[in-house]
Amino acid sequence: MRRRQLPCPPAATAKPRNKWHTKSRTGCQACKARKCDEYRPSCRNCTKRGVKCDFLLLDQGPSTPPVPSPASLELELLHNWTVATSATFAVDPQVRDVWRVLVPQVGFSTRYILDGLLALSALHMARHDQARRDMLLAQATQYQVASLNEALPLMSTVTSQNCSNLFLFGALTLYTYLASPKSEEDMLVVGNGGVPPWLFLIRGIAALIVGREEVIWSSASSLIFRSTKEGNDFWETHEPPDHEPLDELQAVICRHTADDQPRQDILVAALQDLKRSYTFLTVKTFGDDYVVRGFYNWLSKVSDEFLKLLRDRDNEALCVFAFFTVLLRSIEKFWWIEGWAIHLIRRIYYLLDEEYRLLILWPIQELGWVPERRL
Repeated sequence: MRRRQLPCPPAATAKPRNKWHTKSRTGCQACKARKCDEYRPSCRNCTKRGVKCDFLLLDQGPSTPPVPSPASLELELLHNWTVATSATFAVDPQVRDVWRVLVPQVGFSTRYILDGLLALSALHMARHDQARRDMLLAQATQYQVASLNEALPLMSTVTSQNCSNLFLFGALTLYTYLASPKSEEDMLVVGNGGVPPWLFLIRGIAALIVGREEVIWSSASSLIFRSTKEGNDFWETHEPPDHEPLDELQAVICRHTADDQPRQDILVAALQDLKRSYTFLTVKTFGDDYVVRGFYNWLSKVSDEFLKLLRDRDNEALCVFAFFTVLLRSIEKFWWIEGWAIHLIRRIYYLLDEEYRLLILWPIQELGWVPERRL
């Protein structure tokens, strides 16, 4: 007899199970109340809900470049000087070699020269390395301050032993000032106080050479100024040709100062010296090194009385200075002078009384600058 098989009991209905979530103490902020799966770059919860995930912000955050050690930074700056910066101060290949080879050699035995070239190299690198720009600018300032602190006390006791090194120091300091970031108050010679230290250095470089030509000419760096000696001699002796815009400015100045002959003489002398420098622009046989010589000569040889008029913001003196900016623009292919022409013409324009602004229309047009409308 067959045993009757009992039917199987019905299968129990399975209860739905909750989805597993990743337990996390490090999830993004948007998922603190809801468990975060920590998926990168944006967790799936945030993606599903259409909100910005903290992880995405963290992954995209700027990274701070590592700060090199002082020794490694100096090596990097010295390398940059050798392969790049040293070639930016002259067109003549021999003069470039002086900056590239001989100036660092002097720096190895004269710390204020080494600090000066490291400051310039740091400024040069800062133009092309935006990630480290702030660090490089800060380092440039430190090197420049160290160079000034050591060299400035020596300027009062110049000897045949240190005059060639101080000549190099003055040149490096001038380039460093011009290459540094400009502020709204920067002016080449117009300031609120006395003559700034860097202008003393510009004028002091010429004074260093006087009476010590033989010593400096026998130094390793002599080629720096020997190369433009011909241009300097020409600047000193030639009769500058007529220049219509400068001649027109001179005629107006003479009318304005007819009752003040001493001031007129100061202004006309500055204009005549500027005409000498303009010769290097108008005579095409002169190269860029000569134009730089014209820029340097005018700043170093213009009279102290003219500088005082500029400090006093004399309108006629400011107009003369506005014409100097055209000379600056012509050498802005050199990175260390770049931007100064527009910077100065803008400052001069707003310092001038309104009725004098038409007198500087020619340099404004030459620079292509458009005055901003001020309410």
